[in-house]
Amino acid sequence: MKRLLMAPPSGSTEGWQGIGPISGIPSAAVGEATPDRVPTAEIRHALRALASETGPLTGLRGVKLVRLLVTRAHEILRERLEAGGSVEAYLRDRTRLADSVVIGLLHVASISSGMRDRSMVAPLAAIAAGGYGRRELAPGSDLDLLFLLPESSASGTVAPATQACIGAVVGCLWDLGFVLDHAARSVQECLELAKDNHTVLAGLVDRRHLWGCQGLFAALDAELAARFAGPDAGCWRDAVGSALSPTPRHAPRDVHALEDEPDLKRGPGGLRDLQRALWANACASARSMPLKPSRLVQAHRFLWLVRCHLHLLAGRAGDRLSRSLQPGIARRLGLADSRGPAARPLLDLFQYHARNIVAAIETAPPGRDTCKLSPPAEIWA
Repeated sequence: MKRLLMAPPSGSTEGWQGIGPISGIPSAAVGEATPDRVPTAEIRHALRALASETGPLTGLRGVKLVRLLVTRAHEILRERLEAGGSVEAYLRDRTRLADSVVIGLLHVASISSGMRDRSMVAPLAAIAAGGYGRRELAPGSDLDLLFLLPESSASGTVAPATQACIGAVVGCLWDLGFVLDHAARSVQECLELAKDNHTVLAGLVDRRHLWGCQGLFAALDAELAARFAGPDAGCWRDAVGSALSPTPRHAPRDVHALEDEPDLKRGPGGLRDLQRALWANACASARSMPLKPSRLVQAHRFLWLVRCHLHLLAGRAGDRLSRSLQPGIARRLGLADSRGPAARPLLDLFQYHARNIVAAIETAPPGRDTCKLSPPAEIWA
């Protein structure tokens, strides 16, 4: 297999360079020769065609016709990644696929349920949150989906047509193979819950409008922005930091000792720590940082690449890089070494990136972990 990744020399984390434009990550051009295109446009057209049918939710009965397109889209994405395609393209295209399905279903359900006709603005908005809001969906990632309701619905008087629309969309998404983490709330309900539930707040930080009433989304956007800029901004920022810090801070020298089966999401030097590092560095632009942003870009690509292959190899969602799966992932990434254990180069490379992430957190100015609501665009580009 072509060697796509290289581990740093044993014991070294300085000045190491891999193959490709970003150290240790395959070039985006690797998968460009793949002729198959993810059929997101076909999915949108198929769902819109269903909206022309009449009768209560009649159109949604035809959603099974879309299942083949969705299944094929997942297969194309998997084949591209396993052929050496870039993880950025995978995350982007899987998000586009989910967006196409969610928006298409809402278009059909909002009309066929009688919630709106083709010209009315829906009294509802669909918001992507968390990882879905950041456009980061691994093969097993769930869709964090918030249905934003008018304030009049806070008393429990949600219109039957709106309830029918939400219920139909949620059911169809599950039938199409998507895993959901969804809720239906008003803006004030979101704010009240976020004040006491730091996980909910962290998810709302990465909000993204998908469909429906722009006014509802703008209201939520303004309310959150006001809280992060108001007199209690420090408390709200600390709450986000708490949600992103399920484990204590770790010194760089402790990472190797702690993790032989690293947790790619919640472990030291994992994706949660990466979020904190990106936000902290973005807020520290007034002072020089010892780590170059490019190292965080490298870490982002590596962790997501490994996580995607972990899901594909295991056939399910998960974040623990278990010993049983390490050799297979190492081979997929071209890291297998006939001179030693197949998984050793994979773990060496993980330790390299984990140390950089932990060091970026440790050197950030105190109290600045969550000064910015989302990572800067240039980091994720």
